[in-house]
Amino acid sequence: MRIAILGSGPLAQPLTQLAERAGHTVRWMRATPAGPVGDERPDLVVLAGSRAAVEPLLSGIAESIPHDAILVDATTPTQDERAGTEAKPSESGSEWITGTMPHARIVRAFASVPAEALVALLNMPESEPAARVAVPLAGDNGDAKAVVERFMREIGVDPFDLGALATSYALGPGGALWGKALSPVEMLEAVGRLSGDG
Repeated sequence: MRIAILGSGPLAQPLTQLAERAGHTVRWMRATPAGPVGDERPDLVVLAGSRAAVEPLLSGIAESIPHDAILVDATTPTQDERAGTEAKPSESGSEWITGTMPHARIVRAFASVPAEALVALLNMPESEPAARVAVPLAGDNGDAKAVVERFMREIGVDPFDLGALATSYALGPGGALWGKALSPVEMLEAVGRLSGDG
């Protein structure tokens, strides 16, 4: 799969390295590209930085990627962006993306997981079975979520589907899953408590 990773937030480098290790072709963009991304259009675009840093990068390549591209929103807010905000059940935090790419298929994922958990996967000897980390995701397009789930498995994490994009408020600052690296069983328990079932 061809993957574009936009941004230089804490998740960008480990995601780039994990994707390359899994055999994907990765283009990591940390600055606004001078021109289009070329003939090699990405199958998956991962936004990995603060919104302020990633938004101009996305605008810079929007014309050269498919209008219905699969975008993984792994943005993490800066302290300034967090000021005065809290997780709200009616908001995904990904609404700003549709201003640049109204037809993009958005999947919110990775942002809630500490970068250290992904770095630990990279540092684990390949001969040792790694403890699996469950990575929650949310989105409204089933086909897009299936692509992201496959990517997650290929890089060594277990996808955990929360449902519609509106449920991704739990992945942001103040959300129940923010800053947590959980095993699949722990994720199931946490989501059960979130929904009132636990």
